[in-house]
Amino acid sequence: MWASPELRILRCDLIANNGEKTPIDGCNSYLPHNVIDYDIYRDHCLTFKANKTIKFAKQNSGIDGLQKIGFYFYDNTTAAEINTLGIASLTIQLTPPDFNFNSLTDTNKAISQMDKATLSEFKLQLNFIAGMVNYAAVVKFKTSTYRSILSGDARAIFGLGPNYHVTQKIENFINYFPFNSNPYNIPAGTTGYFSIAAGSFTQEQTSEERSNTVLGAIAAAGGAFGTMAGIIVFFFGDFRLSPRGFVHKSLYFIQNSIDFIKRSRFYPKLDFKFSKINDEDKTKLVDGFRKMKYTIFYHLLQNDLDEINEDQGWIMKFEYKLENKFGRFANKIYQWLMNKAYIDTMFNKYKVREESLNFSSTMHKDDQKLLNEEFRKIGHVIDTYVLVNRLKNQKDQKIFAEYKHKREIKFSDNMDEKDKKLLNDEFRKIRKLIDKHLLDEPNIEKIFEAFNSQREDFSNDMDKGDKELLIDEFRQIRNVICNRLLEKDVEIKYDNSVEKLKSLKIHINDRKLLVIEFYKIKHVINSILFNESKNQEIYKEYKMNRKLKFSNEMNEKDKKLLKGEFRTIRDLVDNLLLNEQKVRKNINFSEKIDSCDKELLTYYISEVNGVRNEVRGIRNDIDNHILKIV
Repeated sequence: MWASPELRILRCDLIANNGEKTPIDGCNSYLPHNVIDYDIYRDHCLTFKANKTIKFAKQNSGIDGLQKIGFYFYDNTTAAEINTLGIASLTIQLTPPDFNFNSLTDTNKAISQMDKATLSEFKLQLNFIAGMVNYAAVVKFKTSTYRSILSGDARAIFGLGPNYHVTQKIENFINYFPFNSNPYNIPAGTTGYFSIAAGSFTQEQTSEERSNTVLGAIAAAGGAFGTMAGIIVFFFGDFRLSPRGFVHKSLYFIQNSIDFIKRSRFYPKLDFKFSKINDEDKTKLVDGFRKMKYTIFYHLLQNDLDEINEDQGWIMKFEYKLENKFGRFANKIYQWLMNKAYIDTMFNKYKVREESLNFSSTMHKDDQKLLNEEFRKIGHVIDTYVLVNRLKNQKDQKIFAEYKHKREIKFSDNMDEKDKKLLNDEFRKIRKLIDKHLLDEPNIEKIFEAFNSQREDFSNDMDKGDKELLIDEFRQIRNVICNRLLEKDVEIKYDNSVEKLKSLKIHINDRKLLVIEFYKIKHVINSILFNESKNQEIYKEYKMNRKLKFSNEMNEKDKKLLKGEFRTIRDLVDNLLLNEQKVRKNINFSEKIDSCDKELLTYYISEVNGVRNEVRGIRNDIDNHILKIV
């Protein structure tokens, strides 16, 4: 409220909905005694502030509140009218409870454009007359809010619900009535009166909306759902038609890139740091490993170059000469990167290698024999698949069986432990290359790691009989899976029921959990290996429910050991057994077919086995997809 310096509020009346009036002399409860100077906008300002302790309310709403607030004021009309043309007046401005009066003098405090517009409107309204001497002014108000979207609001830019900035406004409507000749019950000295009342309880709210958002752009490009479906198919493939998306292909690309680097001229050549093997024997061993390794690389390089030449066929549509030049250039670059000259040299050395390595007398005879046997087995497998006259190199099933099943070389005690490990690791690397690129069985080493891995014993808290029973169960399952995967024709002890497990003396909840877990795993194994009827519900449980929650009664060491064992078993079943169940490994030709035709067909099938991995992966993806929805 702004007027001359002599302005005083004599009384204010709080008039409730029920008509009850509460007069407050001087309005002392809500009106501070000090005046505020707002610089160039208005001087001598009085502020009525209730601090949200009173409210206006509709009549008959059941809510206690006010109809209106009346103010009686005194103004020295003589002093007030010295500099004005009209009668003495009082300017009234209604503001929201949280209005910051400092923004009158500092417009930088306004956050949004609507804040600035409201502030400008506020300043204009300071010139309106709301109260006059010898008049009663009835001021009615209604409220409105404007919700602004601030610049930089990430949610709004993306297309989600914005974090709105709210600007509150109050609009006034004023009516005037002159005093009658005998005003009723007003304080002595009153020169004017005004009242404040709600003109409407309907609040008008305006909200901004962004017309351009990220999601809006995606929707305009083809529909948000269609775009998201396209993204999913791009990354993870269409499970029914093309189950290989960007993610799968990226993993294959990364793996192939690693293989490429290991085969390139930039990868360090093989070298050993033996501790006790002399230089003469070291040279022979390194030379033997190099010849085998680069012979495998020679085989891979020939396949790669054939693919490069086939891929250049499309250029023939443009110009035959360009095809020849481009093909030769691509071949030369690739051959240089793969160090073809060195690979050819090592391959030629491999073809004329000696049957056995003559080690020095410092190496124990048993170790010499073991090393030569290992080189012989691996050499025979490489000869069968790599040499040009491979059909003449008859596959010796006995040597192949030894190659597959006898993988750990047990050197004598005379050899240093570090040298033993180094040699075994290098033979393992050569075997992995052969398994993956020649035999198309990249998981043999993984099977052996699971088969031969050392495991801790259970804690002393577990009953001795329970320990033996659980260890035997895990051993049986590992043996039956690994031996079947390795095609070993041996009699395997395997109890395909879970009845024995019901006699475990552990906590009843842990016993029940173990029985269910063994039952699910054995059902999957039995349905694949022993033609038991397949139950889709049990398969679904096996796939989806994998977390083991043992009770607090079980020792932490035992929990960890059991979870590790189950993780190993599941890994074998998931990655090896389920992937292999659809693939026929042996083809039983009839007796009527010629032996030469058998040999040629078997060779052809072994050559196209590269397709098998892709088919196996597709089938596995389809099985996983169906198991989740059937």
